[in-house]
Amino acid sequence: MSTKSLILDYDFASGKTCEHESDQSAKEFMLLGGSGVYTGMRTVNNGRRVFLFDDHLQRLSNSHHQVLGGTHAPQYWRTLLMPLLKRGLSSVRGESKITVLVGRECLRVQFVALHGPSSANCWVRLVSGHRDDPEAKDLKWVHERESLEQLIVAPVNEVVLVSWSTRRFYEGLSSNFFAVRRTGKANGFRGYELVSAPLDSVLLGTIMKLVLDICQRDGIAVVYEPAVELEQWAGAFVTSTSRLVLPVERIVYGENEQCVDADNPLIMHLKRSVEHLTTEKSELIIDDQNH
Repeated sequence: MSTKSLILDYDFASGKTCEHESDQSAKEFMLLGGSGVYTGMRTVNNGRRVFLFDDHLQRLSNSHHQVLGGTHAPQYWRTLLMPLLKRGLSSVRGESKITVLVGRECLRVQFVALHGPSSANCWVRLVSGHRDDPEAKDLKWVHERESLEQLIVAPVNEVVLVSWSTRRFYEGLSSNFFAVRRTGKANGFRGYELVSAPLDSVLLGTIMKLVLDICQRDGIAVVYEPAVELEQWAGAFVTSTSRLVLPVERIVYGENEQCVDADNPLIMHLKRSVEHLTTEKSELIIDDQNH
């Protein structure tokens, strides 16, 4: 595919699908998507499988109900999306970022080459702000965050929303954010606990949910007290569909900066655990004969 992306438009009334190539990036695709809801997925295994597909279907169903009053269960979206994913992924090569937009009249799916972070770690900037209605992936948030995205200038990879009056952190513009604190003298990752924003104050991203599941599996304590206490943080990281688990090496706030340990044992454990689960937690869309 020589252009930036492939777009499939499915019309609810006619049941017809139109296909065209586009120069739109994923961001441009969402900004021009009108009103409705969205979700962003990724492929693994060279574009053959979609990671955490069932989680995305559930989130799409929930967001469609909250924003557009829809009543469709996840199975409805599976039946609708599966042939579109097969068609799109049969036409592209390598890993793809898949953005699904749902309005009242149509469903649109964009396939664009997935480019991971340019480095193994990242910088984040703490900025005052809070997301309204964080439980739904409403396209209006894509427009509301646009001004804050101007603050993402290399080497900063993400803006994390905080309340300076309460000294609490929430989430990134397109990610979830975690901090890590030491709990004792134990060796390895068991000497740390995870600090998270309360789940009712942020969008529970698919990778965030997987990280919390890993913590439950491995007996890692999670504290939902998101105080901005940089002097107590032993590390920090962001999670998202494209980043998976991306360690933070520097935190910028105002005119100040603070380094944190990007190689923290707990962060490394969670990063490896998520990466190891990419095949187990993904669904086969395209088999070898069709790809």
